[in-house]
Amino acid sequence: MTAPPVDVHTYYRQITDVDIGEVARELLGGRIAQDSRQTLFCDCPNHRSQSHRSLHIMLDKQGWYCFGCGVGGDVLQLVEFVHDGAVTRGQSGGGQRSRRFGNAEAANWLGKDQGNREREVVLLGACLHSHPQELKSRTSSDINLLRAKNGLDNGVHFRARDFLAARAGLPPLSKLASGSPEAAEEAHQLTLRVHEALTALAEIYHQRLIGNAEVLTWFRDKYGIGQETIERLKIGFADTGDPGAARLLMEGPGAFTMRELAAAAFRPTAQDGLVPSFDGRIVFPYWSRGRVVFMIGRRTPWTPDHDWEKSKYKKLAVRNDRNHSHVAPCIRNDVLYNEDVLLTRPERIIITEGVTDCISLMEHGFPVVSPVTVQIREADWERLLPKLAGVKTVFICQDNEVSKAGMTGALRTARILAEHGILTTLAILPLGEKQQEARRQLREQFGVGASDDAKSLPLEAEALLADAKIDVNEFFASGKTAADFEAILEAAQTPVELAIGELSAETPEADLGRLLDPILAEVRRLDPIEQDRHLRLIQQRVGKGRVPVSVLRRQMKVVEISRKGTGKRSRASGRGPAAVAAINENDSGD
Repeated sequence: MTAPPVDVHTYYRQITDVDIGEVARELLGGRIAQDSRQTLFCDCPNHRSQSHRSLHIMLDKQGWYCFGCGVGGDVLQLVEFVHDGAVTRGQSGGGQRSRRFGNAEAANWLGKDQGNREREVVLLGACLHSHPQELKSRTSSDINLLRAKNGLDNGVHFRARDFLAARAGLPPLSKLASGSPEAAEEAHQLTLRVHEALTALAEIYHQRLIGNAEVLTWFRDKYGIGQETIERLKIGFADTGDPGAARLLMEGPGAFTMRELAAAAFRPTAQDGLVPSFDGRIVFPYWSRGRVVFMIGRRTPWTPDHDWEKSKYKKLAVRNDRNHSHVAPCIRNDVLYNEDVLLTRPERIIITEGVTDCISLMEHGFPVVSPVTVQIREADWERLLPKLAGVKTVFICQDNEVSKAGMTGALRTARILAEHGILTTLAILPLGEKQQEARRQLREQFGVGASDDAKSLPLEAEALLADAKIDVNEFFASGKTAADFEAILEAAQTPVELAIGELSAETPEADLGRLLDPILAEVRRLDPIEQDRHLRLIQQRVGKGRVPVSVLRRQMKVVEISRKGTGKRSRASGRGPAAVAAINENDSGD
């Protein structure tokens, strides 16, 4: 029976979904000289290091680099490096005499005719970016050593891949692939090559930001992000200066081809040229496993005034058969910003809305991820939920804005997490004087509340709407500290607590039962102590004289009987869809 086709990208993602720090501690053991929050400093097993700390395991980027050997990569390449002293790389394909081979392909070619030394040296030189003349004087043992050290032995990669697959509880790829193993490896080599191109492009854009004092000042003044963070995350600026980024990538040490660049972050033109995805934008690279896997660009005063550049944020194009068939399959808009932090198994995680919000929290030492939108896509939950299973508390902190769009997205996210038994609380950013004043003017001058459609408002109100919003980045940029944000987390509430908070002594009697029913359905699923606490919270909000606790208990039983009769149920203890519905019904503005 023919095995079903395997998504090679997904397979490699699954086997590398492991904390690189955990693997490094397993493989390197006593060679770890220092263990810090972001980095493990290790004694490299493949060269004699005077410092005994030249091999750096980057816990925040889930990558590694040995400054003595001049190589680095992801967790898979770390296993290769430690086990066999070799690192496989994505290699350029195509062309004629200057053709470069992927490691697996090179090994196959080199193994076909071991007696033809001239041919072997030429091909090995192509793989190692070396001229054949530089290798002709080498002995056979030298050639064999170069082959092994540069991962030209298929076994180096296969052994490392199978090692991680076993840790992940997956069978070897060779037993899953229905087609040829070479085709599977070719797909993986393309992924490596594209990610290498994105990483090199990020460095080019980063250097252009650092070298442009005007743009750098604008960025730092607007977002308050520190220089060290800019350097560490390789935040950059995409300009169209000369030489162009594509030219630098093709003529640089990576020697990328036009086809490879089109597969990564450029659009091919009818005149056999390349147009970069970003123009005049601040570029935020998405780091994963020590490489850049995606990018998003933020509009700036230097962004051209074209219709296709109007959006505030612009992401890399993803593959489709209509107009982006040139894009590599590994360019996917399914990765969260800073998603690799989940591999470190934090006890708590913060989900926030924007990329700069996420970076600000990272800068202040918080474990955080961002979908760079108001909510995580439905299709991504299957991958993310297992990573969140060990998290004790998920905090959702979205923009505090008049439209409540961030809160609506947060409630949907909280519902999904709650349905899977993950404790989820909503952290609400406090309004500052600027936001309060803007909201007052919106109400008094334009009659604007949370239920109004922002698109139907007069232009004069747009500036006030912007001033009425606060996000995490602005919270920190205004001078707030990590301790200030910790206080917000301490005050975070579950959706059912927020729903209770929306009740008041002024809630009409006619509406009280309808609003209380979904809340009581959630309270019913709590343990007795928590039930009592929540019922007393309800009583405090609506007034002790109006609804005694004994009445709330009787009504809670009625609601449970009614829900059993209609088949409605909530799987989440005090944090599920019913509580979300109650908040949505109560939501009437600021």
